[in-house]
Amino acid sequence: MKHFIELTLIPNDDIGHHFLWEKLFQQVHLALVEHQNADGSSSIGIAFPGFDAVQHSLGRKLRIFAQSENQLAGLNMEQWLKRLTDYVHLSSIKPVPDKIKGYAIFQRLQLKSNIERLARRAAKRQGISFDQAMEERKHLHPQHSNALFIWVKSLSSEQRFRLFIEGKFTQTASMNEKLFSLYGLSRGGSLPHF
Repeated sequence: MKHFIELTLIPNDDIGHHFLWEKLFQQVHLALVEHQNADGSSSIGIAFPGFDAVQHSLGRKLRIFAQSENQLAGLNMEQWLKRLTDYVHLSSIKPVPDKIKGYAIFQRLQLKSNIERLARRAAKRQGISFDQAMEERKHLHPQHSNALFIWVKSLSSEQRFRLFIEGKFTQTASMNEKLFSLYGLSRGGSLPHF
């Protein structure tokens, strides 16, 4: 990835940090959905430069990376963030610096936390009864995590859910550096960390 824009949260007494993350992330997701690849992936990735699992903090910044300035300009983030201008600072498009600390991989961590929900989905997908799906999953135990997360609202179901995020840091770039989800999270891609 060669270019990035940086978004900085500006919380205040009226609007909290976590609420801003939710609203900002929703808008970034919508922009990525609008510019998705034919296969439903994204060539644009996001990073949390202030990510700190020990302090349990995402920080206050989000970086959006792309191979070219045109890809970032095409996202038109100014338009997507126009309702948040008092709470989010948007930088201009910048080149990635030559000196970086390494590479970051931010992935979605999907937990099996609601066995009934998993059974309902399986019953629908496999054309079996809910009871049969529950029987097949009786050995499963709900998973829990202390991973960092952002609340996200599903546009299809209108349900809010926690999007758990796992961060890893490495010294080598991924071979699939252009592969990201429509949340901008890695599906094998890595991003410069600086």
